[in-house]
Amino acid sequence: MRVLMVATNRERSPFPVAPLGALVVTAAARKADFEVDVLDLGVVHFPARALRVALQGGRYDVVAFSIRNLDNCSFSRPESYIEQVAELTDVVGRCTEAPIVLGGSGFSVAPAGWFRRTGADYGVVGEGELAFVELLSRLAADESPRGLTGVVVREDASEASAATPCARVKDLDSLPMPSHEDCRYSWYTKRGGFVSVQTKRGCPCHCIYCVYPALEGAGIRLRDPVAIADEVEAVVRAQGEEWFFFSDSVFNLPRSHAMEVCAELSRRGSPARWMAYCNPLGFDREFAEALVASGCVGVELGLDAAVDKMLVQMGKPFDQRQIRCSMEAARQAGLPLAVHLLFGGPTETLADVRETQEFLSSCAPVNAVLASIGIRIHENTPLEKRARQEGLLEEAGDLFEPAFYVSPDLGSDPMAAIDRVVRQRPEWSSPADWAKFSMRATQSLVNRFGSRPQWRNVRKYGEHVRR
Repeated sequence: MRVLMVATNRERSPFPVAPLGALVVTAAARKADFEVDVLDLGVVHFPARALRVALQGGRYDVVAFSIRNLDNCSFSRPESYIEQVAELTDVVGRCTEAPIVLGGSGFSVAPAGWFRRTGADYGVVGEGELAFVELLSRLAADESPRGLTGVVVREDASEASAATPCARVKDLDSLPMPSHEDCRYSWYTKRGGFVSVQTKRGCPCHCIYCVYPALEGAGIRLRDPVAIADEVEAVVRAQGEEWFFFSDSVFNLPRSHAMEVCAELSRRGSPARWMAYCNPLGFDREFAEALVASGCVGVELGLDAAVDKMLVQMGKPFDQRQIRCSMEAARQAGLPLAVHLLFGGPTETLADVRETQEFLSSCAPVNAVLASIGIRIHENTPLEKRARQEGLLEEAGDLFEPAFYVSPDLGSDPMAAIDRVVRQRPEWSSPADWAKFSMRATQSLVNRFGSRPQWRNVRKYGEHVRR
């Protein structure tokens, strides 16, 4: 059986992201002796034409689409990706009779919506390595895949949102290495991107808006640090790439495993330079120094909130003391640090926003504070339940199109109000900044010619460019 795996993600802000999910599932299918070709639409100018050419160039028995996101999750400039994918499924329908399979995190968070809007025949909800192989095996044997856990067929599409996710891979080290050879990483890294590598799956945190626990589970499944370092070295040897991003939801959970990964990279003298998302739990000076010693060039600290009231509202597992400690640890280790904030949570007021700025300004300085506004509401999250209870969503809405929670207590124009607060500090930036031509042009130049992290000089932008 011959399969065409299509990576659909074309978002390039703040930088293009290589299709790790498609590469992982491709490797699993090849291990099961299926023939798989990969078409990465992120690197082409005309995706529909590229897909048409690929379909005309080979007889495929299945066409699979890996969908990374529903939309860009931007309240200020929302953009849905449905039309892009729907156009592609139409191309398949005109070129071949091969069945269409949808998968990926973007599909898994709203499977019923994708079925209603595309010509898909099957969908894989959750981690696809095992279920996709089982689906292909059924199709190859001309058997119905109905009844496979995590696999949805078009006849049952109306119930897709209640589908049980695929069985999760218990032993991540049993999986083959992602098919990195199928990705033109040089195209990504020349535009500010990275080689993505997972060190674990699962997230025990309970943030009110997050889909990670639903996609990967609350229990953490760890990879062997030796296997992680082997994967990094294999890409360095084969493609000469040096920029990596550990794409875990939170790299430093658990701290002991993150320390082991750092120790293995340090022991080998790995030439890789890398970044990761972290939170303040266990982020002390010893940890920060281990990051730097292993080649880490910057950390993005996912706070979302920084005052006690909003930390509770957002379901965060850390407090102000831990936030202060992590920022000081990064300063002492000389580790570039960006703080992510997500304003607009339940009951938040402008007084809370100002208090957030005052508190962070009292901590060790950071390179950037990246403030977002509006929280994307996804199906089956605590935030969806709250929004419906408060009458902020239509009862029958499926949340496929971008829907956001913004606290009414922020006033009638929260974007402008928060931007006025942001302007008080040069290291802060807001969506109003990102919409400006000067910021977009700077971002493009930094992606092309600058080093990482791209946010390292946000403070200079605030001091010399912002008006």
